[in-house]
Amino acid sequence: MSLIQGFTRQETLALTDTTSNQLQYLERQKLVIPQRIGKSRKPTVIYSWEQILEIRAIKHLRRKNVSSQMIKKIIKFLDKSGVDESLRDKHLIVINNEVFWVQQDWSDLQQKIPTIVKIAGKDNANIGQYMLLVIPIFSDIVQEVWKAAKNSELIDFESFKERAKVNENKIA
Repeated sequence: MSLIQGFTRQETLALTDTTSNQLQYLERQKLVIPQRIGKSRKPTVIYSWEQILEIRAIKHLRRKNVSSQMIKKIIKFLDKSGVDESLRDKHLIVINNEVFWVQQDWSDLQQKIPTIVKIAGKDNANIGQYMLLVIPIFSDIVQEVWKAAKNSELIDFESFKERAKVNENKIA
């Protein structure tokens, strides 16, 4: 028996704390498109580790009242800038309907400070402009997924540990 290279729809629901309707909406909006295995009318739906984190990142933005339309604008900005358009590994800050991206280079903190770019806003003013903000610590999405896996009755935790691409003890 081979190990599935991803997570089933039911596992994804448990790991991301979302509903089936929310997953369908993300797919219809082309924000997260799972892999389908099998040619039947009911194929097996598989989400990758990266997609699990992406769904959690989107969920965080939605909790901060960032609309799906605004999320699409963020992804479009990242894509047009030639940057990986995934949200899961970006440090985003939401302040009063504006979204800022903190580009971090902590390798030489005494010489550099994080670069902060406005990437979305309700009025679309100053998009792409560099900013200076005092920022709170960004919560770690990976730790949330590990916690959800540990607490889930649905997830086989030993199998999850093999499939998760980031060990919870190796994250900063």
